[in-house]
Amino acid sequence: MRIEDKIIFNEIKQGNKEVYKALFDDYYEHLVTFAKSFLFDQQESENLVQDLFVFLWENASKVKIETSVKAYFYQAVRNRCLNYIKGLKVRDKNHLMYMDGMLQTDDEVEYFDPQIMVDIKTSINELPEQMAKVFTMKMIDGETRESIAQELGVSVNTVKTQLQRAKKKLREKLLDKTNLLFFL
Repeated sequence: MRIEDKIIFNEIKQGNKEVYKALFDDYYEHLVTFAKSFLFDQQESENLVQDLFVFLWENASKVKIETSVKAYFYQAVRNRCLNYIKGLKVRDKNHLMYMDGMLQTDDEVEYFDPQIMVDIKTSINELPEQMAKVFTMKMIDGETRESIAQELGVSVNTVKTQLQRAKKKLREKLLDKTNLLFFL
């Protein structure tokens, strides 16, 4: 570590706000730009870098910098970005598994996650009219197959077939919608 970096970091450990602010001013914009190259999201990049500086201020006595302050910052931002992306993948994978599970069940559905509901409703609107109506009546309104068949004037088997086809099409559509996040 360079002498200048040791001095700067020792000042931060001692609670020197001016040195901390100068360090923040010197690195903040560059680190946000660096984070944005991973996340493609300005707000998340800013939050991530701000969190890093808060962490540094609150844990300066515990942080060990072996190379340089600059190298530490860039490595820390990179690691935080990768952890954020990993978290997205886990959330998206769970989101997709939840949607798939909801689409595969024949049980009455009492609860949908709000975002999943928005995704499903958008996809339902893309289904053929009769199929969308059957799916909505069963999965959203909670009607039985028998009551749907009676209301629409079709057989229970037709309702069952329409539901199976709707679930298959929705699974495919929802998978397509969430795939983009997996490639980050």
